[in-house]
Amino acid sequence: MFKKFALILLAFVAFSFADPISVEARLTEIPGKMPSNDLYSYVYVFKYKVMSVTAGKLDAKEILVGVYNPLIARGKVTDKMADKSKGNVGEFKAKAKHKLKIVPLEGNWDGAVEDEYFDDESPRYLAIEVNE
Repeated sequence: MFKKFALILLAFVAFSFADPISVEARLTEIPGKMPSNDLYSYVYVFKYKVMSVTAGKLDAKEILVGVYNPLIARGKVTDKMADKSKGNVGEFKAKAKHKLKIVPLEGNWDGAVEDEYFDDESPRYLAIEVNE
């Protein structure tokens, strides 16, 4: 029993501290309307089409990626999430091509999530850096 617990704990620690995956992807859609940032802090989930994986392992052709307070330009976030909101994208627009560094959303964000893809059971990622 202890051995099984130790293996589960080790897997969790490895998952939590995994290196980010780097991808080049196209933002295919922005579902719904993003809430204003003066209401609360949130992660908004976008759908991306993966063009190439430049670091790490990812087999999906489409991914669901959460972006912290996307109405604030990347690199301009100054609160506790500043280290997970890097990059140079000023505004998120459908069809834009981005270079993303992503980590699993679970374990890296525990606040509000605006996710219109409730029927899609794909894993969610958190963009910790988004560049044009």
